[in-house]
Amino acid sequence: MTIPDKRPEKRCRTTPPASPIPEDLLLSEVLPRLPVKSLARFKAVCRSWWLAVGSPALVRRHLQLTRAEPPSILVIPRKDYHDSDVDDDDDENGSQSEEISFHRLILGKAPGTADVELMFEKAWPEGMAHGALPTHCDGLVAVATATDQIFVCNPATREFVALPPGSRDVVIDYRVPAVALGYDPQRNRYVVARYFYRRYDVSEDIVSGEFLLDHDIGHEIFVLGDGAGGGGWEPTADPPHAIGPARPICTREAFYWCTSELRPSALLRFGLRSRAFDVVPCPPGADYVHGVDHLTELAGKPCYVQPVTDTAFDFWVADDDGGPRPEWSIHCRVDFEDCSSSIGSDALLVVAAARDKMLIAADHRSVYSYDAGRKSVRQVVDMEEELAYERPDGRTFAGELMHHVVPYVESLVSIGNCNY
Repeated sequence: MTIPDKRPEKRCRTTPPASPIPEDLLLSEVLPRLPVKSLARFKAVCRSWWLAVGSPALVRRHLQLTRAEPPSILVIPRKDYHDSDVDDDDDENGSQSEEISFHRLILGKAPGTADVELMFEKAWPEGMAHGALPTHCDGLVAVATATDQIFVCNPATREFVALPPGSRDVVIDYRVPAVALGYDPQRNRYVVARYFYRRYDVSEDIVSGEFLLDHDIGHEIFVLGDGAGGGGWEPTADPPHAIGPARPICTREAFYWCTSELRPSALLRFGLRSRAFDVVPCPPGADYVHGVDHLTELAGKPCYVQPVTDTAFDFWVADDDGGPRPEWSIHCRVDFEDCSSSIGSDALLVVAAARDKMLIAADHRSVYSYDAGRKSVRQVVDMEEELAYERPDGRTFAGELMHHVVPYVESLVSIGNCNY
């Protein structure tokens, strides 16, 4: 006889399917909030996601959100020119290595808790000069070298492009040519700008003992996009005065170049809309000398850093509204007197600013934090002593290093299709 099963009947419980996220919400709010590394993996999910991640709308939205976050710091370590490992027969700026690497600096809350994350390393068998001046805009980094090579990289997407040679530049000892990198609203493209000397002769006046400069200077831009890198270099109007080796800055309206040829001191402003040069006076009392006064950027505005004592610096900012005469106002005075390490005049660069705080890189070695409310400054990391820069194979960089530091925001901006 069959005994009936008295156990209660099992019922199959099913979970109702989740409501799909609307596509417009996915593209405008969900995907743009993810890091580039995650988005790169999502491109392999299906063709529609591949197209979505590379769409101009998502690239714009992602950049808009990352701009709103406090900028991170990118470090490009290069061998120090004065390192004993560098061949004395080489020109000190022209000594070469076969790779370049980009590291994101991660700062802890307490001093000495900083670390670096390798984002991208690129081998360059032809050799790349150690002497370099990097500039940054919207996730792209332009690196000018002492041998006139210019590279553009997006470390997040691992895209790396060597630009074609520009106009011939005469060789000037101990000069690393600088390039500017920014967004041109007229072309809806990112552009790189460089200056070059057709002639550069320095002589000494026998009577006064002053040095006289006889020069012929040019200026040209390279529009990124339309393929692997873009087209060719386009000449612009010549700069009205000599340009020095200092790093230029870019606002949303213009490139600013330094010149020590004028008294009283002034800057050269190349308008991205007007495509013309203007002479912009420096802040009151400024007497620009390369390596003493510094030009940097503070929250998208031109910032002029002027020493007032052996340890204190005034930070001036100007509103760049597209006009040729921005008005300077003093932002703050930063005094490094109480810091454990001394501040030299090699480099002083604002690399991040949020509300009443700034991160300042100095002397290619240290990063400091300035609190405007407390008017206090402290060293947050010694990049030479406290950091180890890892290579893809697990090794670390050896020898003395120059730590080239730029503010950085992660982006999906493509060099080969470099529109906004």
